[in-house]
Amino acid sequence: MTRRLGGIDGPHADATLVTGGAPAAGAEIAVVLVHGRGGTPEGIVRLADEFYRPGTALLAPGAVRSSWFPTRHDAPIGANEPALTSAVDCVAAAVDVAGAIGIPSERVVLIGISQGGSVVTEFLRRRPRQYGGAFVVSAALPSEDLIDRDVETGRVDSASERSEADRGRLAGTPVALDSSEDDPSVSASRVRATADAFRRAGATVDCRIEPGDGHGLSDATMARIGERIDAIAER
Repeated sequence: MTRRLGGIDGPHADATLVTGGAPAAGAEIAVVLVHGRGGTPEGIVRLADEFYRPGTALLAPGAVRSSWFPTRHDAPIGANEPALTSAVDCVAAAVDVAGAIGIPSERVVLIGISQGGSVVTEFLRRRPRQYGGAFVVSAALPSEDLIDRDVETGRVDSASERSEADRGRLAGTPVALDSSEDDPSVSASRVRATADAFRRAGATVDCRIEPGDGHGLSDATMARIGERIDAIAER
């Protein structure tokens, strides 16, 4: 099913959301899937067949013209605005859709591939809290210089949220970064710098940089996504 995402400004104001998997009434976990440049939400939902579990809602926002931002992820931030902010808002809107059907953030898994992975890292940086997990594949935080790209301080509105903030802005969220040593689109050093930024923000980080020049989801990563969904389902 495809519908228009609401509340999005900027270049992705006409973005759509493709949904699949469990119907809202039977969903207990949500997976937000963010495609790469040139990809489609329909395509990434089909990939989810490899790790789908019953009771999982699939939510895939679609970039306008299949591109989340106009230039490379390692360009200065200003070169990719306002598209980058609009893209982050699309991910946030998909997470809000999960919340509207009763799925809290700690049962939401975010998956981003290539350019979509950079959008997921920026979403986590700007909107930190506890999520069920995040898989960033062949991607890193956007910006020319990652020195000042630490995760922002989240808003604290209650005692429970203050307790969560005290444990770290990402509150133990499992964040997996998977890439390759000679990936033509993202350097291993940028992936490692992204991992360090998330560790400083309280995430539980698993950074795996394999030999070779592979780019995109591997069978091993898809298996680990399935394991993360299983772990959430057992709670």
